[in-house]
Amino acid sequence: MLLVALAAACSAGAIAQPAPLKGVQGTDHRGQAFRPAQLAGKPVLMHFVYTGCGTTCPTQVAELAALHEALPEAARRKVQFLSVTVDPLADTPQALAAYARRMGGDRAGWRFVTGPMASLSPLYERMQVFDPRAASPGVADHRTSLYLYAADGRLLQRFRGVPVDRARLVAELSRL
Repeated sequence: MLLVALAAACSAGAIAQPAPLKGVQGTDHRGQAFRPAQLAGKPVLMHFVYTGCGTTCPTQVAELAALHEALPEAARRKVQFLSVTVDPLADTPQALAAYARRMGGDRAGWRFVTGPMASLSPLYERMQVFDPRAASPGVADHRTSLYLYAADGRLLQRFRGVPVDRARLVAELSRL
């Protein structure tokens, strides 16, 4: 009976990864393969970053590390932080690993992901990651929003990314 209920929930989309991640394949900062299905059934806080950024990315990642630390243990174990590079040619898994360590983001439940441009480009387009007002948008023109997805893959909220509203996010993530 439980298997029938679980199968019905899965077919109804109750256990899903965030839809924009469909088709994304990559590698995380630990050298492990990344597939969106690994996030199924987990709340996800996703944003975009690149290791060569000298302005908003380091600030945002440091604030997210402080947010992660401020979460109650139960919420920290449940929610998955996902930092996706906008510069996959430069941001190798090794570069992302060094960045995650330097910025305090090398934590359980947090993955910094890179991959082939062919895999990541559709995600960038679906999420409108690059500012369309830029004449020829480059990595520095990426949006800094944070996207919170429910465990069933639905987008719950888009947050301004800089500054990170830590108190609000702690409250939101603790309720999931």
